[in-house]
Amino acid sequence: MARETLRLAPVSSLVASTPTSWEDVVRSAISLLSKGAQELSISVKGQEVSDGIEDYWALRLTGCQLAAVSEGARERALAPLEALGFFDEVSGGWPRVYGGVLELVLRDRPSPLVMIKEVKGVRIWAKLEWYNPLSLSIKDRTAVGLVEPVAEEVRRAGAVYEASSSNTAVALAALSRVLGFRVRAYIPATAEPFGEQMVRLLGGDVVRAGTSTTELRPIVKADAERDGAIVLNQFESYLNPLAHIRWTAKEIDHQSRVGGLRPRAVYVTMGTRGHAAGVSTYFRLRRPDVEVVGVQPSGGSSIPGLRKETSWTWGLLPPPTRVVEVSDEEAVQAGLSIARETGLLFGPSGGAAAWAAMRDADKNKEEGDYVIVVPDHGVKYLRLYLESLGA
Repeated sequence: MARETLRLAPVSSLVASTPTSWEDVVRSAISLLSKGAQELSISVKGQEVSDGIEDYWALRLTGCQLAAVSEGARERALAPLEALGFFDEVSGGWPRVYGGVLELVLRDRPSPLVMIKEVKGVRIWAKLEWYNPLSLSIKDRTAVGLVEPVAEEVRRAGAVYEASSSNTAVALAALSRVLGFRVRAYIPATAEPFGEQMVRLLGGDVVRAGTSTTELRPIVKADAERDGAIVLNQFESYLNPLAHIRWTAKEIDHQSRVGGLRPRAVYVTMGTRGHAAGVSTYFRLRRPDVEVVGVQPSGGSSIPGLRKETSWTWGLLPPPTRVVEVSDEEAVQAGLSIARETGLLFGPSGGAAAWAAMRDADKNKEEGDYVIVVPDHGVKYLRLYLESLGA
């Protein structure tokens, strides 16, 4: 075996065609994460990938900076993830000077992790996703994850149509200014007004109709087919949870290790369930000692950005270890309570995650750390908070 042909190459230097199936890429990513290493090299001719395309995309979409490659036949590599620069893009350490907005969005990692409360020996940490610059929400990660791998296809079509409760629409509208495509956002009439306002300010089109994104999705599909636009479909595309494996989950893991946390649970909210699926997959494969808890609205409650469903939509990816329910009143109460204790105003979905974590911590019998993912800032929901105060 000509082992001298085996080498490490920057993933960014390789060129590969779009995979036949993103599901096959997900299977490759699951194998990569569970084994903690790249087992087989990627076959290349110069810089072009000739064999192992699914493995290439798995390495790229989980954020590995290097890949084991070989000229000719694939070879046994056994390259550990750490040797492939798995944590490099989420470890920070640079002076935060960027040559453009796209570089800012891709490289300004990680978002902060801050301790906000201690309950019966459990420290509760908040992952502040409003530090993402486009939509001031976790949905920047979703939007970039959906667009980046198919950017050429998006540019050729010239337009993206997408249903969104608000944040994904804003992120896509902002990204469209950088990458040169049009956005039409389909937002439920019941959503808070900031989403429509922001998309219009950024030059996008908005259709306000219906009461849910589920109701809007068939309309989006029909309109896109008529107009030749692309539907990225954050609700079903595996590129959504892959983005949260690459960034959200990996950041939490890395920050916990560097910060000396002993994470026992991570709390994720359930909307499109993209970040819930990504975080759950990562920790169940890489850190099975950490429980992932899904948070959804209780019966009769409405929490912006969250949905209550009984089925799991990401068939190849494992769901959270368990799912808990929180009422809209509890979510708002938690958001207000934390704001008055810390000065940080979470959006109601972050309030729901905080309520669930505090409720579990109150029953705690073992010290440790809980991490809650806070999707966005409460300034977008002032009407809801003021109404809860009777204003």
